[in-house]
Amino acid sequence: MTENVQVTNHDQTTSLIEDRREDGLAARPGILEDEAMNMKGIMRKLAWAVGGLVAFVVVAHLTLVVVNWNDEPPSADAERLVAMKRDRPLLADSANGYIHALSLAAAPDADYKAARSPEVVALANACGEASECAEALQTHPEALAQWLGSEQWLLERYRRMLATEGWREPIPTDIRAPLAGYQHAMEAQKLHLLAVRQQALAGDAAAVRDLLERDLVFWRQVLASSDLLISKMVAVAAVRRNLAFGNLALRELPPDLADAAVPPSWRQPLTVAERSLARSLGGEWHVAGGALRMVMSPEARAGDLGQRVADRLLRPLFQPQATLNLFAARMVRLGALSELPYPEIEQSLERLAESHEDASPGFRLYNPVGSILDFVAAPAYADYIARPADLEGQRRAALLVAALRGAGIEHEGAAAAVRDAPLRRPHDGAPFEWDAASGSVVFRGLEQGDRGTHAVLF
Repeated sequence: MTENVQVTNHDQTTSLIEDRREDGLAARPGILEDEAMNMKGIMRKLAWAVGGLVAFVVVAHLTLVVVNWNDEPPSADAERLVAMKRDRPLLADSANGYIHALSLAAAPDADYKAARSPEVVALANACGEASECAEALQTHPEALAQWLGSEQWLLERYRRMLATEGWREPIPTDIRAPLAGYQHAMEAQKLHLLAVRQQALAGDAAAVRDLLERDLVFWRQVLASSDLLISKMVAVAAVRRNLAFGNLALRELPPDLADAAVPPSWRQPLTVAERSLARSLGGEWHVAGGALRMVMSPEARAGDLGQRVADRLLRPLFQPQATLNLFAARMVRLGALSELPYPEIEQSLERLAESHEDASPGFRLYNPVGSILDFVAAPAYADYIARPADLEGQRRAALLVAALRGAGIEHEGAAAAVRDAPLRRPHDGAPFEWDAASGSVVFRGLEQGDRGTHAVLF
């Protein structure tokens, strides 16, 4: 009896399991069919979404290609910069200071620095700045005679350069071309100006005036004629050095000879052409044009598959002349800013810096790649404009110190004399500062940081 009950219960359990299994097998095809239909719907929607996105991208790119079908003609600003280069006066090599500057240390004299004694090396390094040079001359006075004796040939070549009629430099159109080196001219200027100090120690005021004049006239000529930023900034540094080292020489003269030794060019305010960056920025625009042409060259298109695909997609969105027009507008605008009257320059430079910090490249339908390049390639030119603009303040400060020395003013009366002097800061008409600790007349210019502070030793 018990066995029969157990068999019956087992049979019932087995039957129940089989029934459920049959029910599951019967229901599963329907569930799978629903899931398959749902997946097909999702995939269909995903395909439509991807296809729509691809179509949008293709249509958008084709629209941009149509909008960018034609380049712009040269703008008025671009034509102006082309004419500026084309209309430069011709200058024979023998009369061109640029050619002389390149040959100052031609072979076999190119390694002259390696032949310097340790004493000359120390003095040459110290004479990068006037104050340090004055200390080094006091410590090792014999080093100067050794330096002048060993490199007299360099000094003679430098003075032949100073006698040239003008400055005309080539404007490179290949950014891979090497830049001219001006380090030999700057080294030779040190020798020239230290030789001026030797004349002052000998009490020869006329020689001091003549040598300082020849040096400053030449470099002011380069200031007005520079077609590139590098030569403009070299000329700025050379004018600064003439004023600073000329002051060292004038200090060695007795007061009754100091005024007679001041060169005429020290008394002449800087001209607009000398402090303007218009011409130099025009040259930089031509260099930028050469860079763009290099980008468009077949050699630039070579590369791996990814680079070629990117080139094919982006090149139709880049208009070379339209981009050059953007560059030209910026260069002309900055050139005009550099020629503003002194009281207006400071505020204009502040606005320039603020506009660059707050600007964003944005997106333009026409020439979008060129617009981005113009934004990326637009550095803050404020410092480049400030450097030549500060030269007038440095000239006035040096002339003021010479005048005070010639008038017999002592340190005790210098502060009042500086405060009441007619020579004042060009940018705001305020008097120069007197630093009693260093015994210097101080001019704080437009350049930022320590580079904008100029002290003239009394």
